[in-house]
Amino acid sequence: IPNEYELAMPEIFPESSPGNFTWSEDCQKWVMTVFHNYQWDLNYRNPHVLREMLDTIFFYANLGVDLLRIDAPAFIWKETGTTCQNLPQAHAILRLIKQAVQIASPGMALLGEAIVAPAKIMEYFGTGENAGKECDFAYNATQMALQWDMLATGETQVMLNAQSIIQQKPFGTSWISYTRCHDDIGLGYDDYMIAQAGKDPYQHRTFLKDYFSGKFPDSPARGALFSSNPKTGDARISGTLASLCGLEKAIWEKDDAQVASAIQKILMMQAHSVFLGGLPMLYYGDELGYTNDYSYEKDPAKSYDNRWMHRPIIDWVKAENRNEEGSIENRVFTGTQKLLQIRKTLPAIGDYKNITWLYPHNIHVAAYLRSLEDQKVYCVFNFKNEAAYLTWYAFKEQGVIPKKFKDHWTGQELEVGRDDEYLILEPFGFRILEVIES
Repeated sequence: IPNEYELAMPEIFPESSPGNFTWSEDCQKWVMTVFHNYQWDLNYRNPHVLREMLDTIFFYANLGVDLLRIDAPAFIWKETGTTCQNLPQAHAILRLIKQAVQIASPGMALLGEAIVAPAKIMEYFGTGENAGKECDFAYNATQMALQWDMLATGETQVMLNAQSIIQQKPFGTSWISYTRCHDDIGLGYDDYMIAQAGKDPYQHRTFLKDYFSGKFPDSPARGALFSSNPKTGDARISGTLASLCGLEKAIWEKDDAQVASAIQKILMMQAHSVFLGGLPMLYYGDELGYTNDYSYEKDPAKSYDNRWMHRPIIDWVKAENRNEEGSIENRVFTGTQKLLQIRKTLPAIGDYKNITWLYPHNIHVAAYLRSLEDQKVYCVFNFKNEAAYLTWYAFKEQGVIPKKFKDHWTGQELEVGRDDEYLILEPFGFRILEVIES
């Protein structure tokens, strides 16, 4: 039976956990272990398993948990002759769980950790007549990875090519918007999104891997490749937000200008996630500028998995530095605080399916409009390491023509210029522009 499954099942972690089965001496049987040999896959064909899992869900509901994460829902159901991913039965199980939760604990939402291809992620909200009847939230993993694509290339076309899929999310469901998490950064967005930007998908992903692992000339990033598959060339990226944005290298080289640039990148990346809508998620350490922790290499229990470099033990001494004016920790922490405070003052940033991407008049600038009733907020981001010029005409294509903005990030008020004039963004600069006169 294991051999029958293995014929069509891919390997998730070919380096650290090859194959999909582990022999159990205690059971004298093979056990399906898709992710790791200590993580046994459950058999949802067994009604006792399903009931036990529902009982576990309600245990957490009784504790008052608001949002319950369902790990890897794409892998819930297994069938020989298939990849055992994204099967229809998995969606049936999720709909059943959702219905049970609505009856017993309607105040609890379900988060699907579906880190799969962009179009497949959308299916975990439910499709067709079942739209909105599976998971209430999903990780916006595609947008997260595309942010890193923009940071490495300084260009926005690939990201914009994905929006037609991402925006199909049903009303009433929402994203977890994030820049980093405990896992690796996958590059699983579709090849056509890259090809439509005039790039070769294989070469493009090779560049991204080289850039973030620090192999590309002049790259400031200090990450590592995770789960590299020599047969396919696939790999994902490990590293903290700060190290991938160049802070580790800048500190090592004692380059104050590069430190400032890295902090600017950190805050821009966080701002892009925070103002997209949905529920913003901060990964611990990112609010203090944690760089990679290499101590995992000396721990036999962790050394096989370089994702531990961005899963550090909390450094409480470093945390205290957030109170020291001008320190790196203080600059990152207060900047992150400010982003969240701004978000709380802008109702339009809530998830009302109210995001409109602006036409890319400048390929280095990603910009979107968030509208709710009379409030209009333009969020503008320069992913280039040079100043970017965005024509004021870009803000006049969405119906109402604005005359004056308040920039919530700088506190300035800006007059909208003529079509042949420009909003100038500093390297990795961003603006949160609310229309105050039109």
